[in-house]
Amino acid sequence: MYIPAWLIIGAIIVGVYYFLKSRKGNTTSNNMPNIFKQNFSYKLDIYIEPWWYKIYKKVSAPKDEKKWEKEAAKKVEDFEKSGDMTSNLYGRRYLFTEYYDSVSGLTTRFQRVFFWNGEQKIYPVDEFGDRGYIFDADSSLKAGLDEEDDARERRQKLSVEVGENFIRNDIHDKYIGGPRSEFDYEKENYVFRFPMYEVFNFLFALGTRFHDTEGNTIIKWPDQIEEKFKEYGIKYETQFEFDPTQFDIEKHDAAFYEKWGKPKISLSSSDRFASSYLTGAEGTSYRIDLKLFRPGENDRISNDN
Repeated sequence: MYIPAWLIIGAIIVGVYYFLKSRKGNTTSNNMPNIFKQNFSYKLDIYIEPWWYKIYKKVSAPKDEKKWEKEAAKKVEDFEKSGDMTSNLYGRRYLFTEYYDSVSGLTTRFQRVFFWNGEQKIYPVDEFGDRGYIFDADSSLKAGLDEEDDARERRQKLSVEVGENFIRNDIHDKYIGGPRSEFDYEKENYVFRFPMYEVFNFLFALGTRFHDTEGNTIIKWPDQIEEKFKEYGIKYETQFEFDPTQFDIEKHDAAFYEKWGKPKISLSSSDRFASSYLTGAEGTSYRIDLKLFRPGENDRISNDN
């Protein structure tokens, strides 16, 4: 027997409606069944401000520093006079924003780029990142067809990629062209690295265990994260006008405190970004901000529906 498609769809809609209605007494404020509300949604912000001059010196590895400084100063001057401040990586800062919705499982990412002249662009991306040359003068477009192999290799080392948790150089495969694979990079290729996944997992665990603490000022990072900071050359500095009141994690959950490496956090999040700083070995500033959204916390959704 033939059943019209519209009739099947209608039956499904009616069934879902009565299912949700029957579960109303056991739902959160937006009337979604609890089975869909076991996980947390979140907004993740990652801010990276490279110190481009130091990075340029690092990847250039000059043998004659005085000569290099004159050449670099000339490139900065030409860049500032050119009026085109969007084709070079020099001066760029980044804000990577990721939204995750636990109900749909949808992840969306937006990348904001701030340029030297104050302009900015924001656009959706599948993966965070930016790549190219710190100065356009170093790109292959400026090289002649008769460029020698040694000169080409030296120039290629000046190519740079910025990711959500790294800055690395020499990003082109010299044999087949195109970007290098992740496994081809050596430790010395990383100008900056940050243990973003470890930090994210800690902040996520902190916020799910203790309501709204994922944004509180970190007084002491977990032991294992501090070890990563040491390995990657990350410095964490705090500047308080007075000693902040601590939230005693050990008192509230000793097992959590031990599992997560004996962290210490403040009782408030109001002073976090004015009083704590993360910087890399080459002066790159880094910031990570996580905000969790719990079931029923959306003020636009009412119980009256």
